Amino acid sequence: MRAELLLALCVLLYLPHEAAMPLIPPMQRPEVTATVEPDDENQNYHICDQHECNQCPAGYYVSRSCTCPDTDVTCQPCQNGTFSKYSNSLNRCFFCQVCRPLDQVEIKKCTATTNTECACKNGTFCDPNYACETCQTCRKSCPPGQKKVQDCTPTSDMQCHPAPTSSTPTGSPGSEHLLWVLLSLSGLIVLAMALFCWQYSRLKNAYINVWRPKITQLFQYLLRNPSQEQREERDNVLNAQRDQGPNQLSPNGVPLITGACEPMHLATASLLREEDPESAEERNLVPANGRNSEEALRQSFYTFIKEVPFGEWKRFMRALGLTENEIFSAEKSERNVKEQYYQMLRTWLDKNGRTASVNVLLETLCAMDLKGVMEQVKSALISEGLYVYEERVLS
Repeated sequence: MRAELLLALCVLLYLPHEAAMPLIPPMQRPEVTATVEPDDENQNYHICDQHECNQCPAGYYVSRSCTCPDTDVTCQPCQNGTFSKYSNSLNRCFFCQVCRPLDQVEIKKCTATTNTECACKNGTFCDPNYACETCQTCRKSCPPGQKKVQDCTPTSDMQCHPAPTSSTPTGSPGSEHLLWVLLSLSGLIVLAMALFCWQYSRLKNAYINVWRPKITQLFQYLLRNPSQEQREERDNVLNAQRDQGPNQLSPNGVPLITGACEPMHLATASLLREEDPESAEERNLVPANGRNSEEALRQSFYTFIKEVPFGEWKRFMRALGLTENEIFSAEKSERNVKEQYYQMLRTWLDKNGRTASVNVLLETLCAMDLKGVMEQVKSALISEGLYVYEERVLS
């Protein structure tokens, strides 16, 4: 009996304690791994330990690489707050962007395959063509003499155009009088041109029918009957050639007058050498003063970053062979835009090794129809003392 009372007392003491305890959520199951089927057509694989491994799809990352000869990899889905936009071989997903609370609002949440999308708050804007460090305040009104044509948006300021100035009302007597004057002048000009063409045609026909036969006959007579001076000059030249003997013949047997052709050929060759417009363009750039080629190339990156337009940079990188993943990784690795561009060029240098050179970068700009930018970069590299034109070896 005493034992039953003691048991009932223990139960009464334990029940309030159990009710006060917080509920512990059930343990979540670990994420299910997934394998990716090979896709040779799109080269959906990466190299690991000198053999090909498949890549994980967007929204996943590689948790365990493949082992030879198996090409399948184990992929884990991106955790909350992370994402991967493309097929990849990353060891972890990218962290989602966090909108700035002071001047930005979130318009689209981050998902496993897309980053957070932020926009400037009402009354502020940020030009998408430039790095958006902070949103700028929109202007409240247009300057005097201008009118608003577009409100402020998150990507552009208020647009203003000059207001139309007051002019003579349409249909007034002054405008009609001016119109008649202009029409009259136009008619007179057309009439004068027609008279000129008619007179020119008449004179041309008269020349063809009357004067040209006479002039032709005169020239034929002069050619058949050279003047006395011309005959004497021709005889003197032939006598001089006859006295010089057979040694003064050209290889094809035509007599030469010595002392006349050689200076002319020398002067012409010198002029052609001096005025060759492509002599400088065909020469490559080489590091100045025996500088290490890789060191000079790395230092030249800053000149390319400065001269290549912002809107053409990604197209420049794609033309150099960088993938979207490599461009995106460089953008996420650095907050400063210029450092992002430098990391992209470093990635290009690491991929190409010894084949990478400043001339490859310049030729790529030229192939992109950015020849003006190429010339600016080339001039800057030479003026900075990093590079000089390669000396041409004369054969």
